Amino acid sequence: MRRSALTAVLAAAALVTPLAGAQAAVPTTTATASSGQAGALSDGAPGAGQLGAEWSASSGDAAPWVQLTFSGARRVASVQVFGSTADAFDPAQSTAAALYGTLRFSDGSTVSVPGIAAGAGMPTTVAFTPRSTTWVRLEVRRQIGTAPVALRELTAYDAGATPPQWAAPAGSPTYSAVPPRADCATTTTTSAVAPPLTGRLSLACPTPGSGVDAAATVVVNAPAGSELTAWLSVPSSSALDLPLRRAATATADASGRAVLTADVRRLPQGPFAVKITGTTTAGADLDPLYAQLFRAGGSPASTPSAPAGSSPPGGMTLQYADDFDAPLSISESGWGTRYAAVKPEPWGGSQFGDALFADPAWGAGTLATLPGGYLQVRAQPIGVLAPKQTWGQAHAAGILSSQRWGGSGFSAQHGYFEARMLGAPGPGSWPAFWMLNSSSGTGRADGTAAEVDAVELYGHDTGAACHTTHSWGPSKGGQKACQGYPLDWAAEWHTYGVRVLDGSAEFYIDGRKVASLGELSHTDEPFFFMLDLATGGGWPVDLAATGQTTDLYVDWVRVYT
Repeated sequence: MRRSALTAVLAAAALVTPLAGAQAAVPTTTATASSGQAGALSDGAPGAGQLGAEWSASSGDAAPWVQLTFSGARRVASVQVFGSTADAFDPAQSTAAALYGTLRFSDGSTVSVPGIAAGAGMPTTVAFTPRSTTWVRLEVRRQIGTAPVALRELTAYDAGATPPQWAAPAGSPTYSAVPPRADCATTTTTSAVAPPLTGRLSLACPTPGSGVDAAATVVVNAPAGSELTAWLSVPSSSALDLPLRRAATATADASGRAVLTADVRRLPQGPFAVKITGTTTAGADLDPLYAQLFRAGGSPASTPSAPAGSSPPGGMTLQYADDFDAPLSISESGWGTRYAAVKPEPWGGSQFGDALFADPAWGAGTLATLPGGYLQVRAQPIGVLAPKQTWGQAHAAGILSSQRWGGSGFSAQHGYFEARMLGAPGPGSWPAFWMLNSSSGTGRADGTAAEVDAVELYGHDTGAACHTTHSWGPSKGGQKACQGYPLDWAAEWHTYGVRVLDGSAEFYIDGRKVASLGELSHTDEPFFFMLDLATGGGWPVDLAATGQTTDLYVDWVRVYT
């Protein structure tokens, strides 16, 4: 039997299974509350970007709650809640969201709501394993003591329906970039991206991330007489067991220069990498060099309706998707934008690794979306941001988090998190796609936390990937699996996924399960995701071969429950 869904424009959209020979009955929704005008909770149309009136609890309501009651059982998979219009701020806890709460269902289950922001217009969306319920109640609590207990909308979505994305308020910051055009015609030793390095390959031209059309020309510094080969990943090379394709060869001249030109017309629009290998006249293999470029022509590999490489487990509902086809909505705290640009902590945001995570407002350009729908996360010399250093970092880099300071944003309990990425090459690069339990970034954190690393990539070994569970606190725990694969994540696009289970996690590359790890705490909570390009991670950083610059590219990110 085929399931049908009401449009997401309707609040509390419902899915029902039609009976054979009968008209399908659609459960109706009634809003109630511990006090106040409950009808205001479901009088808008979030899918159309419209919110109705605002519900407010009475001043004497010591334990406020709001509830959606359905005329028949619904299989609910997510809830979206919008905070009050009036903003709230407490200098003593300046990063707190106004409210938080707990979802309770008629089947007796509960899910925490980490934070509900006020004033900025952006919702909190919490997804979870679908459950059959006749009502869902949100028990609302203050995270800021003076915050008004008020909500603009509460909406429940069924399995099979995806909560709508909400546009950031007008005037909020966004970031996009157009790759510069590659031009190697006048490259000299003094204008090279990187200088010649003894016994190594280095990139003379073009600058990392440059745009090309039908052909990619790369100028390389190499020991004189070295035989070089350029390799490309064609679109079919997104699987683990398919090799790179030889694209060009060249011999370094007496001055130590080699020019390689590869036909890239078979590549889709978007980022790609030319992997360059070489052998010296003495027969010694040279460490590979990666020239990261952008194919300006062609069609994007992915569309929102057909994301390349996506392979969620069967029966799961898409709860969150970003194809990075619009300017990136991000700020340091995430307030009023889609993402935060630091790792959320109870006190705000934190730094880690050997690179400074730059606030996008500083203008460093370490986070941006590109034509065709791609996210670029860059590590580059610290430059003018040196005064922002917290411990002498040599590079600036970027991170984005789906949870904002204070706990609002997107999170999913027992979700499958998936992203398609082209990794950042270079010894010491440390790109990652990872998750934390939602309470860890709020003022209610109890000193313990749970972390799941869907993938950590270390630039000194582009043929290996690490997958990890961490349980942080007085009793530390967790497991780690680092292993080699028949892939080169710096030259090939791959899809990395993780499914958070009860006390454990399953890890996937290109739809294949590659590891199962336990010792994971806090799995009763929702988890939020982060994408970042850090440096270090316990390994020496040496990005000299590409002018101290390297990029992580992300095609899309998706979350299912």
